[in-house]
Amino acid sequence: MKDEKILSLLKAGNYSKAGEKLYRYFPVVQKLVMKNHGTKREAEAIFQEAVMMTIKNLEGNEFVLKSRLNTHLYGVCRFLWNEALNKKNKGIEQADEQNQFLLKYADLENYQRTEADQRMAETAFKKLDNKCRQLLLLFYFDNKSLRDISMILSFSSEKTARNKKHRCIENAKENLRALKSAPHE
Repeated sequence: MKDEKILSLLKAGNYSKAGEKLYRYFPVVQKLVMKNHGTKREAEAIFQEAVMMTIKNLEGNEFVLKSRLNTHLYGVCRFLWNEALNKKNKGIEQADEQNQFLLKYADLENYQRTEADQRMAETAFKKLDNKCRQLLLLFYFDNKSLRDISMILSFSSEKTARNKKHRCIENAKENLRALKSAPHE
């Protein structure tokens, strides 16, 4: 049935016949409401209110349908549901949107800071002598024991490898401190 026919049925007060045709649009509204934390009962109430508003507008003779009837009803239902949510949640949705934005912004800042810190640590690592870089790579990335490292790098003992590892870490920390205190471009 065409939109004009349904509207004329509503104007004539033949609500049951018009209601049968209008109810075809309800599943879309139900999906909207349920997707946004509502229930079927709330969807029915919203849909009924939208239909009643449309009927009231028709009685005023100033109502002009500027879109398809299903689009009009969906828009009214969406407005009514958002209004109901705002009353129910007292603006929680808007606060959530703002919080989401702030969280994303903070994540971006943290990512950029972390990336800059990683580049700085890499630069500090590269400033170490070759033997220190090898030792730290073997220990932390290849998971080699200090005994294995002492054999690979020709240290006299495991204790020597441990002391060298400690000095290399301290040198890397010192390089990093120097880089952090240097003026940035």
